[in-house]
Amino acid sequence: MQQPELPKDKPASETQKYGFELSDFLSENFWFLLIFVVITALVIFDYYRRKKGRK
Repeated sequence: MQQPELPKDKPASETQKYGFELSDFLSENFWFLLIFVVITALVIFDYYRRKKGRK
């Protein structure tokens, strides 16, 4: 059984070259990144609040 026609090679897209796109990463990890930013902001605000309280 022979294959009548082989598929033609296409050049790789940007996603295929690098493995992922930033927009895909951000959309898939939105909640994780949002929680990370909120926790980081809380730690920074607490640090400055405690530093101000010591003076």
